[in-house]
Parts: sequence; structure tokens; C-alpha cells
Amino acid sequence: MSKQIAKRLTKPWVIQVLNQFNDHKITEKEACELLGLKRARLYKLRKAWLRQRAVEAFQLNPSGMMKKRSLVPEIQNFLHQELKYIKEQAYHYRGVFNFAFLSEKVEKEFEVFIHRNTIRRFALNQGYYEQTNQEIHKPCIRFEMDSIGALFQHDTSRHVWLPLSGRYHDLLMTKDDHSRRVVAYDLREIESAWLHLALARQTSETIGLPLAYYVDKHSIFKFNLHECIHYTRRISEEEGKVQFKRALSSCDVSVLYASEAQSKGKIEKQFDYFQRRLPQECERYKVKRIKEAMPILHDLVHFYNAKRIHQETNEIPLERWNRAEKEGRSKLRRLSSGLNLDSIFSLHFQRTVKSDGTFVFQGKTYMLKQYPYQKMTVAFIPGKKLMALRDGRVIWQYHFEGYR
Repeated sequence: MSKQIAKRLTKPWVIQVLNQFNDHKITEKEACELLGLKRARLYKLRKAWLRQRAVEAFQLNPSGMMKKRSLVPEIQNFLHQELKYIKEQAYHYRGVFNFAFLSEKVEKEFEVFIHRNTIRRFALNQGYYEQTNQEIHKPCIRFEMDSIGALFQHDTSRHVWLPLSGRYHDLLMTKDDHSRRVVAYDLREIESAWLHLALARQTSETIGLPLAYYVDKHSIFKFNLHECIHYTRRISEEEGKVQFKRALSSCDVSVLYASEAQSKGKIEKQFDYFQRRLPQECERYKVKRIKEAMPILHDLVHFYNAKRIHQETNEIPLERWNRAEKEGRSKLRRLSSGLNLDSIFSLHFQRTVKSDGTFVFQGKTYMLKQYPYQKMTVAFIPGKKLMALRDGRVIWQYHFEGYR
């Protein structure tokens, strides 16, 4: 119905319907019909009612939500202090405004709820915060896959995971879109295209191949930093992107690029979950090295997958995964036995063979004894070996010593 609910219905009737709906005496569909609302509006109205019913402050205003609340001087002074700190004094998070968190802090301090948008408008009006063009048009919320293995979300979170180390580290993680199960993860000093390839290979061998990967086009998939004992090399951004896509395409897996980091809401929320837990545990147990942090991370991921009820699905990720398998809703595929995984999941670089049958890679000369003046591909596995490829076929390989 187009008319506003405050003009159509009385407050006692709305409360009666919300009471019955909340007590599971009527269905969602019946509640929507009785109030003349759509599903999303019903849940917003119920949220406002639950928040205010304890103090009998629930009101039906034209928006169907809470009345606009003015900021008293005490709250304004509090917000001035918090916003000034974020803008001028914060170190790692200077200029990063979390208005939802500020709303929670106001509620704790003054026992009154102020919506995050109210605080955001206050910050805008007082000159603490400037809206960017990216905020005006929020990314669309992507629909959920109906099968496991249809889409894996994959990304990295750079964070101070080990507070006592005083440094940032990178947490690489892959998550199934349908079940929300974490299928792969790795904590490292710094991410690289090689580490992403290695994690993708591990996932394909233990879990299976999905139909597609969903990644951030602004992250490591467009930039690569590789270091070995004797050599440091920076690869162009586009080349780093091609490495990941080339390997997965060889296994018939698509790679989708998000227009913005916010488009990958599921995995961004997942990183937030671990950011609120892993650093605190590492600090508590005085962990300073990644090796010591990994057992803590293993326990957290296990709890997330096997014990925690997800807020959106209301199911435990592993149980949701298993149910999809039983119902035949799995798009996962096993690796073909004929694939050379060392060749596929390695860093590829083009070289030209010299007249004497040699080629140069990372400042060292390698003897091939064939294909002079012709193009060939170097497939590089850090710390293990280097392979010479022609038309996708391994024609020679060199094993390393002294590399990490």
C-alpha cells in the first residue's frame, strides 16, 4: 500500500500484529498482509518496536520508524571529542569514520540510541567528514548462489594481526558464497601472486574446483611482489592479474572482478569477524611470530565453520555445506588426472632463447640446448624448481638449491 502506515493504521493494531508475529503465532506473509507492508519494511518496523518497547516509546511516525532525535549538548560535546580524535589524532585509522561504532558508543555512554546517519550528518555539518563520490552510489547487493562451489570469494586483509610484532601482516582467505564456509586461509608477512596461486592449488586439491572465483581487481591480482634470497623483482600490475587468471582458466574456472571492495560483502564481513578476535588472542598469549599465531587461527576458523550460527543464513556454515551436498546442490569438480599442476600453478614469464641455446631468468643463465631465437615460457615455483615450456608442454626443468 502506498499510504504511510501512521495514516492507515492505529498504534495498538500494529503492536498487536508485531506481538503475534514475534511470538510465531502468525507467519511473515500474514503479518505483511495485515499491515500492508513488504517483507523488508516489516522487519525494519519490528526492529524499531523491539528496541523501544521496553520503555513504551514506540511511535508510528510517517517513515514507520523512529522519530528524528535531536542531539543534546552533552552528546554533541562527546561527538566533537570522538570525531576530532579520528580526524587529527588517530594513527592507523586516521580519517576512517565508523558511524555505526560511534552510535554504539553514544548508546553506551548516554543510554540513548542515535542512528548512525544522524551522526554522519553531524560530522558532515561540523566539517569533520567529507562525502566521497563513491559513497553516493552504493554497490548493488549481489544475490546469493544456490549451490556450494558455484562461487568462491577470495581476498586478502592487511591488518595488525599480531599486535606485539608492531607490523602489518596479510591474511589470505577463500570463502564459499552459498554456505559461508572458509575453505582456505593463510597468514603471511606479505601477499604475493605466488602465495595466491599456492592457496588456489591447495583449495582445488582438497576441496575441489568451483565454477568461478570472485576477487578484488584492486588487490594483488593486479600487482605482484616476489622475493627470493638473491633477487627481488616487481612485476607489472596487469601481469600480476594475468598470473592468477591464467592458472584458474587452465582449470576451466572463471575469475570475476568486483568493481569495488564493498561488493564482496560476505568476505569483508568475515575479515571483520577475525579482526575482532585474532589480534586480541595473539596479544593475550604474547604471540609475536606467524608460526605461533597459526594454531590460534586454526581454532578460530574451525569454530567459525563448525560451531557458529551465521547471522544471515541462521545456519552453521559446515552444516549448510553438508546439506547442500546431500541435496545435490554442489558445483564442485575434481581436478583432471591429466593436468600438470606444477606447470599450471606457477609463475609464468616469456623469454627468448639465445643463439647458443640458453636463456636468462632472474640474472642467471640456463642451458636449454634447443629452440634458438624462439620464444618459450619459464614456469617458476619459488624455492622448488623452474620449468621450460613450449606450447604448454614441459621440455626441461631445473631444481633449485639455496632458495626459500
